[in-house]
Amino acid sequence: MSARRSPFAEPLVHQPPEIHQPFRLVLIRAIAGAIALLPKDWRKEGSRLAEFSERLDMADLRRTDGLAYRVRRARQMGATVGEGCRLYSLRIASEAELVELGDNVIVSGDVIFITHDGAIHTAREKFQNANGHYGRIRIGNNCFIGMRATIMPGVELGEGCVVAAGAVVMDSFPENCVVAGNPAAYVCPSSIYMNLKRHSPATIYHADYAFPLKMPPDILRERMANVPFKISRRRTNGDLSRRGPVAS
Repeated sequence: MSARRSPFAEPLVHQPPEIHQPFRLVLIRAIAGAIALLPKDWRKEGSRLAEFSERLDMADLRRTDGLAYRVRRARQMGATVGEGCRLYSLRIASEAELVELGDNVIVSGDVIFITHDGAIHTAREKFQNANGHYGRIRIGNNCFIGMRATIMPGVELGEGCVVAAGAVVMDSFPENCVVAGNPAAYVCPSSIYMNLKRHSPATIYHADYAFPLKMPPDILRERMANVPFKISRRRTNGDLSRRGPVAS
């Protein structure tokens, strides 16, 4: 675990706790400190005291660093999670042992991993003695999964993929893909997407407030004041394309 912050420190925006309970955190740390003074033999691996210490450690993480807490919790559940991952949500419907995340994967809020198809149980007479229909999920290194995306059974995403918010990913995609929609479809290479974002006026650079620091609201409002809104869409020949407003 990284260097612990004061129980009464303001929660970090990009490294938020699951819950902010400073007084309970003081109690948790006091109990953990007292246990640490006990003989090592009492705290040996597999003992009840060692299990209790692990629970206290998890309780500390939950109240200080929700990202680290979810990574460790996912591993406890049986999922494979690489190094440097940032999990802003942990919603694995079941069978966490079938989920594998590579290094430096970002999972946004309310992302759902589904590893089974429960529909077959509505026709049990056709699937006698069946335990279930399952699918592994594998996410490659350096992938980003947008908010409220759903990853379905059997999906594998190659390295550097970007999944748009709300996408329902039913098929696998190779490396360097941006996918969006329901069902998710290929949009463009991730490299093109990143170059567009890199040079976009909406991408803000600031030497004093590089990620994961939060930019002060007054500076953010000032920097965004002249950033244009997206161009509206209108239907042309049955196709939704990005165009300017219709001339009057």
